[in-house]
Amino acid sequence: MKISLLQENFNQALTYLQKAIPSKPQLPILSSVLITVQDLECTIAATDLYFGVKTTLQADSTESGTIVVPGKELREIISSLPAGPVSLIYKDGTVTVKNETTTATLQCHSSDDYPPFPQIEVDSEEVSAETLEKIDTFVSFSASTDQARPVLTSILLQANEKRVTAVSTDGFRLSKLDLENTSLSQADTVLIPAQSLSEVYRIIKQVGAKTIKWAVSSELKQVLFTIDDTEVYVRMIEGEFPPYEKIIPTTFETEVVFNTQELVDNLKRSLIFARDASNIVRFTFKDQKVILSATSPSIGKFEGELPVATIIGKENEIAFNARYVLDYLSVVLSDEVTLKMLESLKPALFSSSEVPGHQYVVMPFKIHG
Repeated sequence: MKISLLQENFNQALTYLQKAIPSKPQLPILSSVLITVQDLECTIAATDLYFGVKTTLQADSTESGTIVVPGKELREIISSLPAGPVSLIYKDGTVTVKNETTTATLQCHSSDDYPPFPQIEVDSEEVSAETLEKIDTFVSFSASTDQARPVLTSILLQANEKRVTAVSTDGFRLSKLDLENTSLSQADTVLIPAQSLSEVYRIIKQVGAKTIKWAVSSELKQVLFTIDDTEVYVRMIEGEFPPYEKIIPTTFETEVVFNTQELVDNLKRSLIFARDASNIVRFTFKDQKVILSATSPSIGKFEGELPVATIIGKENEIAFNARYVLDYLSVVLSDEVTLKMLESLKPALFSSSEVPGHQYVVMPFKIHG
């Protein structure tokens, strides 16, 4: 079997698959790419059993068939070739990658051993790329990366006829985004791995799609995203998401409006001294001033006064992991942000009028002295 296609198209397709090819697979064959040719179409696919990608491109072939090629090596070879025609020639268990000046041969696996993709036979629904962009930007960063607690690595999607709510938490901070006038009827309650959703959006950006389709199979525990000629399969996470409504504070005694850039600058300075103390920085609100302070036994002490701040309510103080606050400020990108708090050991709420529907909750740390 011989497959002829353009390097630039092949290379682009392989970039869609990169996160679906595990470096340490459960099964050796999962480190490979499944290539299927029929008529004038070539389908390239890969899966780690939790995240899978199929993409179709135009190709010319002498016959139909399926081959399984080592994924990492194939990507490296194709990406190194110049634009133009490239051929894959399969014979006797090997595939030869060839263009005008280069020939490379790779050992293949049996296609019978490659696991099948799920057959999702439920109706799909259209969703805007902008919706997924907002969820990825304002929610994904708060999800945990610790696979020991899979539920906390997910994004909770809840929907009704008028609103989509997306929530993530790693146990130390929580992001919630309400998208009004957005309907995802299939997302009654769905837990999608945050990293997988970020990868879906990465592919959307590469493709340049404005809208995509998605289908949710509760029976198979799978979500299928269709992005033009590319299909992305994501296995949903099973489990009980934390009762996030109980975590979000609703009563406050102190409200502070920060100039975002002043806050960012002072947090970065304070981190120089907070590295030896789990990045903990103290916020003190007193006499219409905001003081940020951090202490390092080996380096010294930092204290920074923010020149522009509005304080409403009682004087107060609270301590956070400064990294969590900087993570929030790096995605909100607004001129001002608001902090609301009740007391030093209660969760605090960050928000910005420039990102309506978004709430960011950070758990405080106990402060001494």
